[in-house]
Amino acid sequence: MSANDLHKSLKRHVTPAAGHGPRRLRFLKKNSAMMLFWAFLCVALIAFHVNEQRADGLPAIVTLLPALAALTTTWMWSVRAWHRYKKNEIRDSYRMATECSIDGISILMAINDKQGNTVDFVISDCNNRGALFYGVDAATLIGMHLSELTSATYFPEKMAAMRKALRLGYVEDELRGHHEHPHEPEWMHRKLVRTGTGIAMTLRDISEKKTHERELWRMANEDRLTELPNRNWLTGFLPDAIKQVRQTDRMVAVLFIDLDDFKDVNDTLGHSAGDELLRMAAQRLKSVLRPGDHVARLGGDEFTVILAAIADRHASVLVAQRIIDVFTTPFELGHGTDTVGISIGISLFPYDGDAAGDLLKNADIAMYCAKTAGKNRYQFYEPRMSEALKARVDIERALHCAIERNEFVLFYQPRINTATGQLVGVEALVRWQHPERGMVPPLEFISIAEETGMILALGELVIEEVCNQISRWREAGLAVVPVSVNVSPKQFDKGNTKALFATHMLRHRIDAGLVEIEITESLMMGEEEELSHELRTIRALGIKLLVDDFGTGYSSLSQLQRLAMDVLKVDRAFTSELGKTTEGEVFFCAIVSMAHALGMTVVAEGVETVEQLRILQALNCDEIQGYLISRPVPASEIPSMLQQRYLQCHSGQIVFPAQAKTDIALRPATP
Repeated sequence: MSANDLHKSLKRHVTPAAGHGPRRLRFLKKNSAMMLFWAFLCVALIAFHVNEQRADGLPAIVTLLPALAALTTTWMWSVRAWHRYKKNEIRDSYRMATECSIDGISILMAINDKQGNTVDFVISDCNNRGALFYGVDAATLIGMHLSELTSATYFPEKMAAMRKALRLGYVEDELRGHHEHPHEPEWMHRKLVRTGTGIAMTLRDISEKKTHERELWRMANEDRLTELPNRNWLTGFLPDAIKQVRQTDRMVAVLFIDLDDFKDVNDTLGHSAGDELLRMAAQRLKSVLRPGDHVARLGGDEFTVILAAIADRHASVLVAQRIIDVFTTPFELGHGTDTVGISIGISLFPYDGDAAGDLLKNADIAMYCAKTAGKNRYQFYEPRMSEALKARVDIERALHCAIERNEFVLFYQPRINTATGQLVGVEALVRWQHPERGMVPPLEFISIAEETGMILALGELVIEEVCNQISRWREAGLAVVPVSVNVSPKQFDKGNTKALFATHMLRHRIDAGLVEIEITESLMMGEEEELSHELRTIRALGIKLLVDDFGTGYSSLSQLQRLAMDVLKVDRAFTSELGKTTEGEVFFCAIVSMAHALGMTVVAEGVETVEQLRILQALNCDEIQGYLISRPVPASEIPSMLQQRYLQCHSGQIVFPAQAKTDIALRPATP
């Protein structure tokens, strides 16, 4: 090996490689004097021995051995020095990195007993962030045992995780803080990595992340209005509740709850009162449930109660009855008090379904049956109920088709002036002419049309047909009397009632005095300012407004006055009391006096006997309507009614013309 080769080799080991930067240069400067000395010595020895070889002829390799040994020693010393420097550099870099980390980092060395079982750990190193988790500094924490930092309650749990990391090499989990130390977070993310006989542990504070996750979960699973769990929560909870009792002799009860007549609260008191009622209803439901029971709001005025792991159906009866009882107390709303009943349908696992969806569906069916049976009661599911629901669905579908095909006809029931017997008006009543079932009475489809919203389309059909019929009677030269049309609250909610009447009256050139609108008393309890505006615009067209079924709702004298109604139609329930009790006559007399004081005409509905007629004449009731005069009849029979007088009064005696009397006796009952 030449001197040039040795120089290159030495240069390769002492020259800093590219990328090692200023730190290696500082290392080389620090050790350059020693290295240059040994390098100079080696070069001198090599030169000396080369000259000697030429003089005495000895092999150069023999004379160069000391120089080679010195050079090798120099090289080995420089390598060891470099490795020692690198080790210190790595340690310093590690220390700098760990101290800048947001994680708490600790090195724990295992402590074993004589049998080789790990019984504790000692902290051999940590960063300041890791020490803060325990409320001390790093210098204090190093050398402490895990058992010193953990209470006896939680020490076994932590040791189990450490032993698992030693066995598997890696463990990662999330754990809730136990607040054993003042700075311990509420939630931590933990990593445990085996390093020889020890564990490298990192802890990160994830409390804020968990708070965010909880908020997202709450938004997805909690009803905003009532703060109850919602439908999404229920779809996850109910299958688990069923799974837990599947192998036992216990049952799960699903109570499907619906508030009775909640829509009337929204219509009469406004949606803000409805929301207030829902919040109060949620609190009442929670107040009567047991600790293990759960209540959720499905939407609208529908709630569901889950009774998990009950022994028998009687337990669900007790809860259902408590719920019904607590709702008998009136609700104190901002607009006054209101009593709301409640209908409950109950299904039981495993008898009424094996899956969550089946239990909810069957409980819903049972609730519907409870509502149709009279409301404010509970009802267990029975298989026959599904047939009733199927029939309802069939009616809905058929009703939808009937509206598209206009399978409806109008019947008319006359109103008679009590004093003169003159026909003064007729009420239009819709009938469904089903192609297979024949004439379907309104009780079978009007409520369904209301609930499904199909009443809007049906109502427009009725308005158009009334205007068309008035036009045909007028063209026939008849002395047409006003025709009243019943208008649903849903039609008023939509806000286009005035436009509908104006459009069809204009199309058929109908005078506004020939059209009247009947509204229910409950409609008058809605948002008064909006309703008052709507009614004023209708009256501005010249259309009279009638209050239908008066006495069944909650309207007041002040409302009747402010809304400026024209006619008051007293419900048949009050007419039927005439001639039976003195109180009935007194009450009816008060209604007549009140209405006349407000400038309103009074119509008695449901008049069926001559005795009722005499009493109404004595009470100065203006008009009557009922089976005594006529049942609802087809439009073809109205012309003959327009040409006759129904009643004749002579010296206080009521006389029926022969034709009218015959009509009353023989006219067949029309559905």
